[in-house]
Amino acid sequence: MQATAALLRTHGLIHRTAEDRRFDGRTLCLDGDQVLNFASCSYLGLEKDTRLKRGACEAVERFGVHFYSSRAYVSAPLYAEYERLLSRMVGGAPVVVTQTTSLGHLAALPVLVGEGDAVLFDLQVHNSVQAVLPTLRSLGVPCEVVPHARLDRVAARARALARDHERVFFLCDGVYSMHGDVVDAEQLFAMLDDNPQLFAYVDDSHGVAWAGRHGSGVVLGEREIHPNMVVALGLAKGFASAGAAFVFPNAELAERVFTCGSTLIFSGPLQPALLGAGIEAAKICLSDELTERQERLRTLIAAFDDEALAAGLLHRVPSPSPIRFIEVGGEDEAIQVGAALKAAGYYVNVAVFPAVPRRRAGLRIMVNCHHTRGDVRDLVREIARIAPAGRLRRDSMPTPSGACFDEAAES
Repeated sequence: MQATAALLRTHGLIHRTAEDRRFDGRTLCLDGDQVLNFASCSYLGLEKDTRLKRGACEAVERFGVHFYSSRAYVSAPLYAEYERLLSRMVGGAPVVVTQTTSLGHLAALPVLVGEGDAVLFDLQVHNSVQAVLPTLRSLGVPCEVVPHARLDRVAARARALARDHERVFFLCDGVYSMHGDVVDAEQLFAMLDDNPQLFAYVDDSHGVAWAGRHGSGVVLGEREIHPNMVVALGLAKGFASAGAAFVFPNAELAERVFTCGSTLIFSGPLQPALLGAGIEAAKICLSDELTERQERLRTLIAAFDDEALAAGLLHRVPSPSPIRFIEVGGEDEAIQVGAALKAAGYYVNVAVFPAVPRRRAGLRIMVNCHHTRGDVRDLVREIARIAPAGRLRRDSMPTPSGACFDEAAES
């Protein structure tokens, strides 16, 4: 892993510092050259919106650049408005804002999961969720991996575990961050209806803003939260702010996590500028304007797919998300393709183990509203020139059986 990272650094693909004096959202300056940036998770391009910038500046003017207290003692005034607006986005369900999604998982899961419970987790659930598993195991909670995207296997295993455990928690993503595939929300809700001992914990960080009513993601975008569910909405990607909104089915559960979650007690808060920007992002998500931005993004994603299908880089439309993955195969070859793309003026994420399985490395591409149809078209044609379809391993979406991530599955 260290050798692969060194090779990525040598080719200028990771650990970079942008050289721009100002960002336009579309390009980055690397090594003195402007490259089209297809590595941004700001899917709707809200980070450059004047209203978010004004909201951040006004918050600093009113409250200063820094607030000094853990929320266990005092929250900055803007938190109340922020959580109220976020709650409106998800149909009135209780919301607790955390400093980051990762810190939110560390706060929520040890409070939600009890010693008499069991945990199932999708093989490809985000690392920030898996990072809490050692804490749960130290409490005596059994934690089992299940194949990726096999909700039928989850249902069967949950029924078996429910015989000896009070509850069974299933940990998954709404949108999986590497390949961009989306959880089957309809099947997930049906599973919860069929098994009252099953509880879903969903990280929908990559689904926020671009998906669903009021930008509330792929799980809650068309539904109210299930009584046996907690959803984490990341606010540092498509929402263009910071932190995460943890959505709970009832006020008692929200209060328990807010009161007892370790990182909510012992870590600092979001700072005023980020709260001010987030409030403006929430107002945009609650407005009619959001559907126009979502439609523009869908148009760009469709343009990518049309070009990629025509070039043989894809054999089917993978998912509705803005994340696309072109599998190359070996790590060294994927790095060479990524470096060639950068030299041609395109910066994409080269994904290698442990982010993806061994020998299934590739290009992670994020489409956002700063791009043009021409940008998307030219990127696909450049990929096809550098790595024609015959050289690629295969159409790259995770198989239903879930390819093993080797030791990553045991983390």
